Amino acid sequence: MTLLWRRTIAACLAAVLLAGGAATIPAGIGDLVDQVRERLGTVLLVGDLLVEPGQEVTLSATLRHGLRLEGVAGRRVQFVLGDTFLGEVRTDKNGDAAVKWKAPDKPGDHVVRVRLNADDQPSSPVEDAELRVAARPKDAKFAVVDLDKTLVASGFIHVLSGDAKPMPGAAAVMQRLAKDQTIVYLTQRPDFLGVLTKRWLLSNGFPPGPVLTSTAGTLRIGSEPYKHTRLAEMKRTFPNLVVGIGDKLSDAKVYAASGLRPILILQVDWSEDEPQGYEKLAAELAALPDSVQVVTNWAQIASVLFEGAAFPKQNMEKRLRQVARDLRHRGKD
Repeated sequence: MTLLWRRTIAACLAAVLLAGGAATIPAGIGDLVDQVRERLGTVLLVGDLLVEPGQEVTLSATLRHGLRLEGVAGRRVQFVLGDTFLGEVRTDKNGDAAVKWKAPDKPGDHVVRVRLNADDQPSSPVEDAELRVAARPKDAKFAVVDLDKTLVASGFIHVLSGDAKPMPGAAAVMQRLAKDQTIVYLTQRPDFLGVLTKRWLLSNGFPPGPVLTSTAGTLRIGSEPYKHTRLAEMKRTFPNLVVGIGDKLSDAKVYAASGLRPILILQVDWSEDEPQGYEKLAAELAALPDSVQVVTNWAQIASVLFEGAAFPKQNMEKRLRQVARDLRHRGKD
């Protein structure tokens, strides 16, 4: 697929996401949607799982087609772990298929390949999906990290079009952190970007870990309530959620409320020449819990995690207010 087509598809998907999954495609892109609908094809959606060793779980997949991701019924979905065939289930009217499976008794990561029966493949074959089952003991430690503008430096259109770049130093820090903590990638990205997300993490040197994405329903509720719910679900089984890293103020707020050590990687446009924006951001930081560390790059995150450094939010508040004061004085001269 050419870069032009990737960007075209990205624009259409972004428009649909901004519309909150509405049945009507936003005005002005209908013709564009018609051109790319078939190029999007049919996709298998899966959700990674975080479980205890020996736990019986449900391995689920959904088969969807087109820009509106409509369910595809009657296709046989297979679940395979290594050389072991776990089962084959025909999709229901919503495109859903699921099998029961008991995780091994020892901790570890188990990557289940989810695929269509070869006889049910459409003319444009559906790509296999990987469903990671991370089996961990109750006392295991976890680090939770966001993706966009946290690990990923580029904007969302670049993510969709396939040319997103990682934040400098992020992969090395995450690899080091993964030596004694399980990395959980918690994002409100929709589940149909799961394959793309996992491929991007692998190709850019990030450690393996469950990728928790949003469904069509949770996509609409907003990042803060979505992440609050997902963290609460995790903590019911795994209380040792140690650190949370994200770029939104709501990320820091949710991490703190959930008992994680919150690190906010803040990207400020220091070229702005209006003081109000700096003052507003300073006020929003002031409302966050005092436990929040505010950094601007991954070198600072490394110093917080591994060297005991501190970047209290008050330091950034003072800097923002000073910039605002300087701009106001400059305006009076």
